[in-house]
Amino acid sequence: MRVEKAIKKIEKALGVKVEKLYENAEYHAKYVFTYGDRICSFSTQQAYGEDENGNYGKLDYAEASLWHTQQMDDVSDPMTDYFAGYFLENCAQLIRTCKPPEPKYPIGCLVRGKQNKRAIRQGYAGKTGMVTTAGDYMKIQWLDHKASYEYLTYPQRDMELVSGV
Repeated sequence: MRVEKAIKKIEKALGVKVEKLYENAEYHAKYVFTYGDRICSFSTQQAYGEDENGNYGKLDYAEASLWHTQQMDDVSDPMTDYFAGYFLENCAQLIRTCKPPEPKYPIGCLVRGKQNKRAIRQGYAGKTGMVTTAGDYMKIQWLDHKASYEYLTYPQRDMELVSGV
């Protein structure tokens, strides 16, 4: 992804200002921004590839890569091989790490297990329940069970909406 496009995408999605931390050469730089209690960064490098004339070589722009995030108060310790944070594959994953998407099914709505392999194997296919904790993996109070297990979570992709809030 081009650097300019990545900066625009981050600033639009998170509403933060992306700053250049340092620049080594024309196309090598490191960009940083903070969001809440997270420090996020990415680096740039010279882009190589095929230009509009069909020639392979250096292109006239930089590519963003090495997407990294860590907690604000976390510090690396190279003496013990502890490196704070983790790397991500792309800009979209970095944005989702900072600001997760809204849950598909909010708390209080009724959902039913879909008739797919996992739901059938796990035993919740066709059962109806109320969402008690929302997210990618949600907790559900099943209506046809006398007692639901509090520690079990179910993936939202295996559910369908019966009635919303």
